[in-house]
Amino acid sequence: MSKGGFFWRYKLHHVTFWTVYFIFWTAIYRSSYPSIWPLIVVVSLYMVFLAISFYTTAYYLIPRFLYPRRFLVFSLLTASLFIVTSAGLAASLFMYMRPYIPKETTNAFQFIVAGAFSSNIIFTGAMCAVKLIVDRMRMDQERKRVEKHHLESELQYLKAQVNPHFLFNAINSVYFLIKRNPDQAAQTLIRLSDLLRFQLYDCSGEMIDIRKEIEYLENFVALEEIRKGPRVTVDFKVGEDVRGFGIAPFLMIPFLENAFKFVSSYNDRENQVKVFIARHQNKMTAEFFNTCEYDHNESVGGIGLKNVARRLELLYPDRHALVIEKMPDAYRATLTLQLDE
Repeated sequence: MSKGGFFWRYKLHHVTFWTVYFIFWTAIYRSSYPSIWPLIVVVSLYMVFLAISFYTTAYYLIPRFLYPRRFLVFSLLTASLFIVTSAGLAASLFMYMRPYIPKETTNAFQFIVAGAFSSNIIFTGAMCAVKLIVDRMRMDQERKRVEKHHLESELQYLKAQVNPHFLFNAINSVYFLIKRNPDQAAQTLIRLSDLLRFQLYDCSGEMIDIRKEIEYLENFVALEEIRKGPRVTVDFKVGEDVRGFGIAPFLMIPFLENAFKFVSSYNDRENQVKVFIARHQNKMTAEFFNTCEYDHNESVGGIGLKNVARRLELLYPDRHALVIEKMPDAYRATLTLQLDE
């Protein structure tokens, strides 16, 4: 940014404020002075000392001592600054106005001192309060910007990330299907293509239509069914009213991946993966269930679920619930989202 641009962006509002301040107080007290020049000098003196007090406090003492939580030093320096600037203002006003003060007037100096101190404290206190509020708003905006950037980076990473192990097995399955069942191999390639297209192109925005997200889950399930074969029973159900709203992309796939990754491999009983997605008014509930072997139960979860939990906190603050149930032979994750009206 050029120096001229910096001035216009950061300094013009200060010049405007002090210009309005000068005009306002000059107009207010014009009738109290026989001539305009003494009034101009008095208002100018106020402006100079109040500006010294405000700018020193707001742009030096607050950043150097208040924000680092050095409260005692900040209090002592601020009090000293108020005393020095108020005394300087009172002395300057008294010396300039002394020839204009009638001789019979008593307590003129005390009146000037009281006015200088009260004006300084009220003005500087009010303006610093405004500065603190503005700084807090800017810090909140910066924090949200950083969080949004981090979230977008994480989403871009998730979009670009294709699980090599899953992709390898999917391609392997297609390879063996080519000779055994060419039609099914072709359908599998189409689903794999849809899966990759979704990751690369369809979820570029902050929100995605729920039907597209479900279509992605269905394609993933279809590929896993081919890979796992008949040894895993899959029950995938979606309510008819789950439509007409958007959610953040890639919120549900980690739970589905987790279910297939840790599904049991029993030979004497059924191995199950169940998915149920429903909508109740302005809430969506997604339940992911899988049977798992006791030895694997402690390792169920992982980085993927930790990442989605963090994303939920950022994307749906106070508008989501995630319940994880670890049982001796099963695992269930239930996600509830409060939908936008």
